[in-house]
Amino acid sequence: MATTVMASESSPRLGGLARVLLVLARVALGVVFIYAAFSKLYFNGGWHFSDYHFFFGIVIDSYKILPSSAVIWAARILPWIELLLGIFLLAGVGLRWAGLMASALLLVFIGAMTHAYMHNLEIMCGCFGNNEKLGPLTLLRDSSMLIPAVGVTIGAFLDKKRRA
Repeated sequence: MATTVMASESSPRLGGLARVLLVLARVALGVVFIYAAFSKLYFNGGWHFSDYHFFFGIVIDSYKILPSSAVIWAARILPWIELLLGIFLLAGVGLRWAGLMASALLLVFIGAMTHAYMHNLEIMCGCFGNNEKLGPLTLLRDSSMLIPAVGVTIGAFLDKKRRA
C-alpha cells in the first residue's frame, strides 16, 4: 500500500518532467528537420527552388540504392517533407504522426548511410547540404536523433491514450 501512495505522489512530477522532455525533443527535432530542408534549398548564397533537386539528386544517387526515376522523385520531395515535418514538430501539430514519420525517415536515412558506409562508398552525406562526408560521426549523429524521435512518438501516443 505504501508503494501505491509513493507512486501516486511522484506521478505528477514525473509527468511534468516527461512533458518538458517531450517538448524539448520535438522542438530540437523540428529545428533539425527545418535546417536540413533549408540546407538543401538554400546554398551557394541563394535559393534554389527550381534546381535544388539536380544537386540533391546527385547526392541521393551516390548511395547506389534507388533507380534513377526514384532518385529524381526523392530529390524533389524530400526537402519539402523535412520542412513540413519540422513545422509540425515545432508547432506540436499531429505529434503522433509527425513523430512516427520522423522516426521512420531517420531509420531510412540511417539504413542508407549504414549501407553506403559498409560498402566503403566515399560520398557526401547529404543530410545538411552537400558538403559533409559520410563517416562514423555522421552515422552517430543521425542515429542519436532517433532516440528523441522515438521518444516523441511514444510520448505523443501515451499522451493521447491518457487523455482518452
